[in-house]
Amino acid sequence: MCRMVFAIGEFNTETVIRDMILMAADQNERHEENANTVFKHADGWGITYFANQQLKTFRSVKPVFDDPQIEKYKNLDTPFLILHARYGTKGEVNLSNVHPFEYKFEKQPYVFFHNGTVRDNLKFDGQYLPRGDTDSERFFYYLLSGCNGKVDEVHIRKKLENLKDYSGANFILTNGDQTFITNWYSLNPRYYTMKILKQKNSLIISSEILPHLKNKSWEKLNNRNITCITSSSYFTY
Repeated sequence: MCRMVFAIGEFNTETVIRDMILMAADQNERHEENANTVFKHADGWGITYFANQQLKTFRSVKPVFDDPQIEKYKNLDTPFLILHARYGTKGEVNLSNVHPFEYKFEKQPYVFFHNGTVRDNLKFDGQYLPRGDTDSERFFYYLLSGCNGKVDEVHIRKKLENLKDYSGANFILTNGDQTFITNWYSLNPRYYTMKILKQKNSLIISSEILPHLKNKSWEKLNNRNITCITSSSYFTY
């Protein structure tokens, strides 16, 4: 169970990061998980962004709201940013279990962030060797299995429709050129529903409405929705 933000185009990195910290610290939206208790996402955080014409990634086992390393990313000049704060339901707090997970087909990398718990006994191809013990990493390999090195919406939907036992299968999956974002859950719609903000030169999809943009025209993604974003529509690299 996690909080995630995807931003592409023209946006202010510092304010997006500050808003992510508020979400992880349980200082933003109210939902089913924090109605009667504090619900902090404190089990590590990760970031992926575009720099020097390639995807860069960093992970930390510390809470994002209590880690000074996040400060060095606030001044990033990037047109592409993904942030994730983990609340672990399976797997200990160690770097192997912190999102994102990565896999490279020859020269084509895939980076994966997940929100929710998938309890199905997921099968995946033998080439994938989990480093940690989360359901999220296995879910990633399950999604990649059978794709022949190239993921598309048809492949993703088929995989998702075969799931039987899960709370949330929300994810962000990117190779830099294309990014797939799913809103796919079985309970707690206020917690799991992803929100989207389309502006003239940017697009943001987030687990929660970002505080610094709360007066903008956000929309809720429908359940069982798959959104595909092409990077070249927002920037060249």
